[in-house]
Amino acid sequence: MVEASVPMRFSSVLVVAGALALAQGAFAQAFATNHISGNPDDSDSLIVFDPSSPGGYVTVGSMGVPNIGFSGLDFDGDGNLWAYASFYKSTGGAASGLYSVDPSTGQATPVGQSFQSLQDLAYNPVDGKMYGINTQQAAFTRLYEVDLTTGATTQVGMLSGLPEQHYIQGLGIDSQGNFFLHDVANDVIFQGDGASFTSMYELDIVTVSSQGLTVDWSRDDTGYHAIVGQGEFPNYVSAVNTFAVDGSGYFEGDAFGPNDAGGFPPVQAGDIAIMPIPAPGGVVALAGAAMLRRRR
Repeated sequence: MVEASVPMRFSSVLVVAGALALAQGAFAQAFATNHISGNPDDSDSLIVFDPSSPGGYVTVGSMGVPNIGFSGLDFDGDGNLWAYASFYKSTGGAASGLYSVDPSTGQATPVGQSFQSLQDLAYNPVDGKMYGINTQQAAFTRLYEVDLTTGATTQVGMLSGLPEQHYIQGLGIDSQGNFFLHDVANDVIFQGDGASFTSMYELDIVTVSSQGLTVDWSRDDTGYHAIVGQGEFPNYVSAVNTFAVDGSGYFEGDAFGPNDAGGFPPVQAGDIAIMPIPAPGGVVALAGAAMLRRRR
């Protein structure tokens, strides 16, 4: 490895320089929840990485919530990071609850409990609200508004234009307030206005587990799709793909890293979130410090 031949002090300087570049918005800085955490209490971990090179991800730390899988993650317009509890790891049953997340440590702190299950979160920069999505009985999907002060959820409405049988696992919103959905039952990405949707991309991959969908609304509206898919048996594919919000293309990206001997990847992303710009300097500095500590 090139990094191994570089003096550690110089490597640390590079990381700090990278954090400064992120502060200036040179490229997107992505965070994701990782269900394959390796934590003794089976808590998800928070990871940070350049989405164009996810194999270089760094584990920020445990989210500190045993037995909970976080499949909702997003930043708000002020650069605060939020997560939503989606399922219990021990049973696979539905969980719920909004958490604030410290991007420097990964620690998730409960904000409130609505008892409403959500599969994903997404911030709308047009109206300044956080939204969540929930599919029931593989046939009915509803949009919810999530109160970031209390954690309460309010139903906005039922979505139309989706297949009779579907399961929405990903939600993203661009700078114009357009909504994007990932249907894992049919391997399709839909676009719409938050109420009515049409098919946008029919994927060639079989997406079988946790996925994260987000749109970099503060830079260039690039869509990011952290997928876990069925590869050549027994291997799974865990990677970050991109898509154009105007429908002009869906592109396969790089993997999070090599699989283990059983074919399992190092990262099973529950959701992906892109830090917005201009982001508060403290948030960027803390994230850079977390990366620095782990490379010393």
